[in-house]
Amino acid sequence: MQVWTKLFAKSPFKPLIKHAEVALQTVETLERALQAWREGNYEEMRKLAVEVDRLEDVADRIKEEIRDSLSSKLMMAVAREDVLIYLHMQDKVADAAEDTAKWLLVKEPGEIPDEIKEVILKMGTESIKAAKLVYEAIVQMDRVIESGFAEKEIEKEHEIIHEIEGVENKIDGLDTELMRLVFQNAGRMDWSEGFYILNIARTLSNISDKAKDAAERIRLMMNK
Repeated sequence: MQVWTKLFAKSPFKPLIKHAEVALQTVETLERALQAWREGNYEEMRKLAVEVDRLEDVADRIKEEIRDSLSSKLMMAVAREDVLIYLHMQDKVADAAEDTAKWLLVKEPGEIPDEIKEVILKMGTESIKAAKLVYEAIVQMDRVIESGFAEKEIEKEHEIIHEIEGVENKIDGLDTELMRLVFQNAGRMDWSEGFYILNIARTLSNISDKAKDAAERIRLMMNK
């Protein structure tokens, strides 16, 4: 705990950056699992999906250590409550990646049209972007604090937040396209395949949704 306390004493965002690194690794591993799924390499997919679950557990442990170390006696540039709320939202990014991995482990897919697989893979790629931007956003917030809330650094943060919102909008569009394709191909798939695909899409969409929530919390912290 002393390690985290020392980090907080230096900056309230240094420990959050450590947590964001693991959250990013979780989503990056998920993307590799999706690529293996697309290629029909289900043995590799399962191995990577299990690794996603392990990394999410690591993120949870870091989250709990941070919570235990964040003393109310520490003097910080932002409120302790805001840091804890942000941590919860950032952790949800890793949680959503784990949810997708669980769906990959449920079953080996049957005959799924390539066009549907391609949209799923695009959603995974965009999810990676969202997670990377969350990492960049918390690193930039650390710079904002260290600069004493300099206007130049705040503007850079707003640019990152805007990018996250753009990625979230793009994934929403891909999600809509996927639903259209699933219904369009209903005759080629049984109901369980459609249910399976739509739940993978739902959990992938949650990654960018949670990234957007985390970005919004950063925006609120800067505006206080």
